[in-house]
Amino acid sequence: MLKKIKDWVGSNLDVYKVENANDVGAGLVRHIWKGEETASQIGTTLTAQIMNDLQKGLVHTLNATRTAGTNKDIYEVALSGIEEFGVFDGLKLLVRIDGENQFEDVFLKLGGTEYQIHQLKNNLLDKVDKGILKDKKEYLLNFKNNSFVLSDSTLYGLQKGTSLEGNRLAEIIGLEFGGNIQDTGNKTKGKFYFDSVTKFYYECIADTNLTYNDATKFRAISNKPISDRVEGLLEIGSNHIKFSNGIILGFGTCIASPSGTMNNYGINMGGITSLILTVNGGTYIASGETTSGTTFKARTNAPGNVSASYLAIGKWK
Repeated sequence: MLKKIKDWVGSNLDVYKVENANDVGAGLVRHIWKGEETASQIGTTLTAQIMNDLQKGLVHTLNATRTAGTNKDIYEVALSGIEEFGVFDGLKLLVRIDGENQFEDVFLKLGGTEYQIHQLKNNLLDKVDKGILKDKKEYLLNFKNNSFVLSDSTLYGLQKGTSLEGNRLAEIIGLEFGGNIQDTGNKTKGKFYFDSVTKFYYECIADTNLTYNDATKFRAISNKPISDRVEGLLEIGSNHIKFSNGIILGFGTCIASPSGTMNNYGINMGGITSLILTVNGGTYIASGETTSGTTFKARTNAPGNVSASYLAIGKWK
């Protein structure tokens, strides 16, 4: 629930009426505020409830001290005033821990009481994975139904549902992370940078202060642009392999006859530079004659039609 706090607005906000208060004591008077009767905007009276609700909506940053219990980790924190409020649903704590958890049973000790910390797995609350809480890291905890729940956005690791730390990513890639390409400042050769436009990572291959991705300064190291480049090197079909340098290989089976049988490559081979045929089985031979970029004539010394395999090399550009 949101409640906007407003000022009182009006020209007579300083007007009060004085009344006798002899019912309380001799010589006493009451000052009754009359400004609200002519106010052009009704303001908000700040009650204890409003102020307490505001405090409940805050995220409290705390340092935790780890101790080991019987097959459990206990992280103790101190939050001034929690005894008066009581631990309530919606309480948010940003806790900086001082040691990795050694057990799956993990508890936060607050106000002298231990509350179990859960992790959301497959939309169900479960125990915390051993070792998922890292030393000197901060974790957001939300209190609900008498336990704290870890926020996924603050979990680091290689498992599903965790975030990858920058230093871990650098270890995997083998380069030091330098920042964003679009940020102002120098980019250093040998470091890798994130392009916020393409959403991919690039290695800096030459020192630069550019704030845009230039192919002479950055080389793609993310899987997607690299795979796109590899796919662009060749095209593989059911009866051909087409290379980006202009070479194309055609292959398959055909029919050869003594007088020559016309066969189709199934693709435009362009200019044919070589055509080799082999009869499938037997001792007969076959030869081919190119008639166009899409067809060829296959002959054989066999007495009739035979099946043959062909390999053609062409130039498509």
